[in-house]
Amino acid sequence: EGRRRGVVRDGAAFVRTFGSRGAGDRSFNCPSGVCVDGDNQIIVADCGNHRIVVVARTDGSFVRTFGSKGAAHGQFNEPYGMCVNAAGLIIVADSENHRVQMFTCDGTFVRAFGSEV
Repeated sequence: EGRRRGVVRDGAAFVRTFGSRGAGDRSFNCPSGVCVDGDNQIIVADCGNHRIVVVARTDGSFVRTFGSKGAAHGQFNEPYGMCVNAAGLIIVADSENHRVQMFTCDGTFVRAFGSEV
């Protein structure tokens, strides 16, 4: 079920699942976007928990989360997707706040742009 875990594939081969349904460190509530950063960490937009979750690609172990529900800088209202740019910044589509936010790889807020800035 999409709300319960991440699936990592290497090409067509299944590698592992990680996480469970919920709000804990290794849990997800409607993961809606996934990317990999320059350090090979998996970054997940956890839409239902209004946060970003970072796990190790090697074994799926918890690294960190950042964000919480709200409209302040660094908070989210249903983050829906993200990517990492060439400078290593995490760019998050904060869907219900109608904005895009940028963060360093450790989750420090950099800037936002959009209608609710």
